[in-house]
Amino acid sequence: MTRRRARYAGSTNREQADLEADEAARLAAHGDADAFARLCRGLQNDVWRYCWSLTGDRDLADEATQETFLRATSALHRFRGDAPVRIWFVVLARRSVGEVLRRHKRTPEPAEPTNVAVPDNTAATDLNGLVEALPIDVRQAFVLTQLLGFTYDDAATAVGCPIGTIRSRVFRARELLVEMCQAHHSREEVLDENG
Repeated sequence: MTRRRARYAGSTNREQADLEADEAARLAAHGDADAFARLCRGLQNDVWRYCWSLTGDRDLADEATQETFLRATSALHRFRGDAPVRIWFVVLARRSVGEVLRRHKRTPEPAEPTNVAVPDNTAATDLNGLVEALPIDVRQAFVLTQLLGFTYDDAATAVGCPIGTIRSRVFRARELLVEMCQAHHSREEVLDENG
């Protein structure tokens, strides 16, 4: 009973936050600078986490988040409210990530290993480290639905794919996270036996 109430209270808080964000967006679209500042503060963490889910890199996520809010500054007057403003920001963020990644591809950087199946020991104890190791499409669906609280339908709208695709990607993310945790624990057991 208590767990159910807590879950309901959490969704009520998210619904209330979404309503407040939508109202702030409507006011900001008509030139209310304070409403725009509230909107940005309210969505900042969600936008950053989504950008991180696409880039897998904290610096690139910072850059893409900044780009997203810059885009919002000039585009908010076009927000019609057809969908929650959180979804609108995620769509802007996806475009911003694309632009940031294109810019960074033009400037060569040292290559990182691409075939790392399990994160190192320190990262494996951290959810972020595990999530970073997920393939990008799976990571994106997982972050939107499990960390940011988007419904599967809203996540599908934000990403631009069918809801079934989001469901299967989240299922795959959970499978991979379990496999990585099991691999990490098995490796620790071997180290303890040999240590």
